[in-house]
Amino acid sequence: MKKSAVSREAELHEEIFDECRRRGWIALHGSMAERTCRTLGEPDFVILADRGRVLFVECKTRTGKLSPAQVALKHHAEKLGHTVHVVRSMEDFLKLL
Repeated sequence: MKKSAVSREAELHEEIFDECRRRGWIALHGSMAERTCRTLGEPDFVILADRGRVLFVECKTRTGKLSPAQVALKHHAEKLGHTVHVVRSMEDFLKLL
């Protein structure tokens, strides 16, 4: 069943957390409820997956846009050989795996 893009980002965060827990992965994530001491533009998730894989994941709603700080961090990470994945649905997230 194809799941469309989310209307609330928090829904997607919970689905990703659940999938990571199910797989035994570590999902590093800052609180959406309050300001944290995270790096400006940092992706929502840094996921330590199996086989030494590390995923950088930014969640957005169907109409959500990256902030200028997120765009800058994404481009800098790409220059260093990393990929910051922008996902709008659980289907997008599962395609990364």
